[in-house]
Amino acid sequence: MTARAPVNLKSHQHCDSQNVHFHDVQRGQQAIIGGDFQILTINKEWHVATIERKSTHGSWKTIWHYDTGFIATRVLPEKVCFVSIMKIKEMPSFDALPALAEKSKRRPAKEITFVIRTPVHDLMSYGPDIFAMCNGLGTYVAYEVHESQYTHSQGSCIRLDVLHLLGLNYCRGNTTV
Repeated sequence: MTARAPVNLKSHQHCDSQNVHFHDVQRGQQAIIGGDFQILTINKEWHVATIERKSTHGSWKTIWHYDTGFIATRVLPEKVCFVSIMKIKEMPSFDALPALAEKSKRRPAKEITFVIRTPVHDLMSYGPDIFAMCNGLGTYVAYEVHESQYTHSQGSCIRLDVLHLLGLNYCRGNTTV
């Protein structure tokens, strides 16, 4: 296994600013947009995008593994992880992520809703990145749905705004999370 050399795109967002400013930061870029603090790390060698939000109102981290086709999301303080299959056609393009983040608006252009179904029994089968992020937390398989019943039930869904590009909704199904 070779060492990864990720490119970081840090987006520190201020509510009063719509402009995006990029500055070179060692191997990556820093972006200032409007909203909360999110960090986008791109690993071109492994085709992995990691987006992390750090906030006193709820931190989360999501890994988009374009080569293996998995999305994994850790949500704190709930101390839970969700793993799902990535439908590449519905996701922002891997190569265009930094540019799309630069042009992002206040609300996600698209939302994907997942229903949380079953506990994950073999976390290692999803790869070392997902294993490292979710190990020791309640981890569940989440399946994408296109049913509006889950998007209207505010209390049963965890909603994430990823770089103002994509809304990820994780909704309770038959499993207590």
